[in-house]
Amino acid sequence: MTREEAIEKIKNAVEKTYGRKGRKIVQRNFDAINASLAALHEVTLPDAADSDIEFQPPVPAEAPDFVRTITATLIAGKGDELPVSAIPADGSWPLGTAAWEKRSIALELPKWDAELCIECGKCPFVCPHSAIRSKVFTEDELKDAPEGFLSRPMKGKEFAGLHVAYQVAPDDCTG
Repeated sequence: MTREEAIEKIKNAVEKTYGRKGRKIVQRNFDAINASLAALHEVTLPDAADSDIEFQPPVPAEAPDFVRTITATLIAGKGDELPVSAIPADGSWPLGTAAWEKRSIALELPKWDAELCIECGKCPFVCPHSAIRSKVFTEDELKDAPEGFLSRPMKGKEFAGLHVAYQVAPDDCTG
């Protein structure tokens, strides 16, 4: 298909989709298509990357064999290179492999605001990578806490003497 044929098909699709909304809407879409086409330009890429950045291995060398061969390949985005025979035939996955998947890719980390927290427990529940953890503990357990450890007494008389903390595991968080 030529460029002109492709553009004509796109404009026909716009006409079909937005035609009943009026000519003005269709024309705005045509204008957007034409502006996009006018802004297109060729980008030249070098034959090879010239960066000296060294990537860390996806998993540590001391990880179990399955994690080093299968999981590391998947983390590196090269899962298509794995033969089907490398995956367990019954579809099960060895337990404990997630402990080795510490990617540290988050550009921003959530921070617990103890003043705003209503202790609903939704933060750990909705976190898709289980990187937010909550913990309830007694005041005695706080005496060995490191300096700067964020916690606060729990709300409600039924929780007297208990404290709560919410923390993020930076290695697991994806932002």
